[in-house]
Amino acid sequence: MNAEVDRLQDLARRLRELPLQETTGALTFTPVRGNSRYSDYYRARPLTSGSIAEARAAMDAGEVTAAELTERALATAEEHADDAIFVHLTASEARARAAEADRTDPADRGPLHGIPVTIKNNIDVAGLATTCGSPVFADRVATADAAVVETLREAGAVILGTTNLHEMAFGSTSVNPHTGAVANPRAPGHVAGGSSGGSAAAVALGIGFASLGTDAAGSIRMPASCCGVVGFKPTHGTVPLRGLVPTSMSHVDHIGPLATSVADARLLFDVLTEPGSALAATLDGVVVGLPEAYFWADLDREVEAVCRAAVSSMEASGARVTPVACDIGELMPLLGVAMFAEATVLHGPHIAANPDRYSPALRERLLAGGTVLGQDYVRALRARQIVVDRIGAAMQGVDLLAMPTMSVPPVRIADVDTDPRVALMARHTSPFNQTGQPAISLPAGTTPGGLPVGLQLVGHAYGDRRLLALAEAAEAALAPGA
Repeated sequence: MNAEVDRLQDLARRLRELPLQETTGALTFTPVRGNSRYSDYYRARPLTSGSIAEARAAMDAGEVTAAELTERALATAEEHADDAIFVHLTASEARARAAEADRTDPADRGPLHGIPVTIKNNIDVAGLATTCGSPVFADRVATADAAVVETLREAGAVILGTTNLHEMAFGSTSVNPHTGAVANPRAPGHVAGGSSGGSAAAVALGIGFASLGTDAAGSIRMPASCCGVVGFKPTHGTVPLRGLVPTSMSHVDHIGPLATSVADARLLFDVLTEPGSALAATLDGVVVGLPEAYFWADLDREVEAVCRAAVSSMEASGARVTPVACDIGELMPLLGVAMFAEATVLHGPHIAANPDRYSPALRERLLAGGTVLGQDYVRALRARQIVVDRIGAAMQGVDLLAMPTMSVPPVRIADVDTDPRVALMARHTSPFNQTGQPAISLPAGTTPGGLPVGLQLVGHAYGDRRLLALAEAAEAALAPGA
């Protein structure tokens, strides 16, 4: 345990030396909301056709059945049975649900009628063990659906099963010593990203039209980037968390969709919340802030080239790109002091009862948090507030921020224990769990070696639908031949 303890103690020492007078008064949490000048130019528009909308239309026209869609998804899942994508594949239940959907009167069909989806295995699905990818919770059988699962069922979705993840959702690779390393269908031999790796891989393969993932430091957006799909983290609090096994005691856990298109992610978000007016998908006149000091510094050159080209495509579609100040580099590593202290509180009783059910590496990290002093925990919360304030300042006068989702490409599965880039994977995603504002990862292209690269767009708090509209316009601008 010495290495992790030493690392946390070094972070605590740095916190004690850091001037923290920049923020004063009580610590608060309000998702960052800026002061955009473009809040009223959107126009209502019809829902655009996407793969889910097309599937729904095909079912309504009698061209395909829910049973056929489900069988296609299950067949693909069986073909990839060795790829560690699922914790539970509930084929018989899915077939029964699809058959029921096909008997439903068209007038009674919901927005996800007959649509196969998957759920990350740290979200409760009634009758299944919510293991969080760990033998610690092997017997934790959910007695009820999580709120989001309940909502999906009411909307008509067919749940195929629960997907694999990084152990305890506490990592960025989904290389799990207990449940296997999730294979990346877009980059064989490389990590699928974490912790929602199984969800991203399932979507990339077409095993369901979408998946629900969770995100406490980038766990939706990193896998989306690694697997070349769309991953959306909504504003904190907009999607209910009842039935989620938490990773933290702070306001960082989120539930959101992974899908093959922004339109499908938007549809899932509408189902999980209250549908709002559709907004015009245009970049014309939109101000895009580039936070150069932290989010565009120290990048892998190939990742930077792909994302700079993506931003240029947005600019060519009418966006106005401007640099913004957002220097949080000295603060972000220090927030780990609070994160690990909270993790120790959450996991301490389980480690005491079943220490051998944790991998040695995770057990060491979790126990290290027990060495954090109360005063250092409070200092970390103060540093967190400064991060929130600085990002809030960066959002003033812009419609969104843009940066690479990850500063590095997906690393090789064989190298996760030795490649120092693993520690950099959440560098660009975790700040927006601290602020709570919405963020989305879009496929931006690939490196010369074919590794997927994601572009992250970050919007104003509670401006989720606006961000989704802008992301849809950006998606169109980035499309080949656009």
